[in-house]
Amino acid sequence: MRWGADMFGRGNRVGNRAGLGGGDLEKRVAALEEAVQENRALNVRLAELTDVVTELLLPVAARDEERLEELLGKYRGDFS
Repeated sequence: MRWGADMFGRGNRVGNRAGLGGGDLEKRVAALEEAVQENRALNVRLAELTDVVTELLLPVAARDEERLEELLGKYRGDFS
């Protein structure tokens, strides 16, 4: 990342108006698309973790042990 720019490649307004940052639109769009993909992956990860926690909080009589083992295995496998 260049000095004076944020994570999306935007500099200060004065520099952009003066034409110093021209041609950065493609880079900014690419950075935004990458951020969106990362956000989607984090949302999927959060949903998976929520499933694990939900299964763990269920009373033992209502718990689906096979599903719990499957979820825990998948969760543990992601960190191996």
